[in-house]
Amino acid sequence: MDKKNLFNHISKIVQEKIDRLQADISDLQKDIAEDSKSSAGDKFETAREMAQQELSKLSVQLSEQQRLKGFIESLSQEESDIVKIGSLVQTDKGHFLVGVPIGKISFNQLEITGIGAAAPLGQVLLKKQINDCIQINQQSFLIEQIL
Repeated sequence: MDKKNLFNHISKIVQEKIDRLQADISDLQKDIAEDSKSSAGDKFETAREMAQQELSKLSVQLSEQQRLKGFIESLSQEESDIVKIGSLVQTDKGHFLVGVPIGKISFNQLEITGIGAAAPLGQVLLKKQINDCIQINQQSFLIEQIL
């Protein structure tokens, strides 16, 4: 498998999330500006505060997605004998992309689960090699391939 194409695919997914978040933020900012022109009173203040909280939440999500996109683009595409950040690990239980917390994605007819390096499975996988067997949550995983 070509990790460059995988990382490009993931980067596009993250960019789509960024674009959606930016559009949501823009729409919410317009709504807040329009409400401030036409409303007054306690009801207005409550609605405005709720909108501001939503705007803050969207801004945090946007910042996190932008950070993730930059991180993905900086990952090494070289193969390794040991599991490290950015490794695609094939186990007998599935494919895991270590250090990239994106959840499940489909790529080249494979289901790949992106897990953070701080996640329990990510921590256990790091620095392991092919044919190592790891245990987590009463499950064992046999590492079959590292890309």
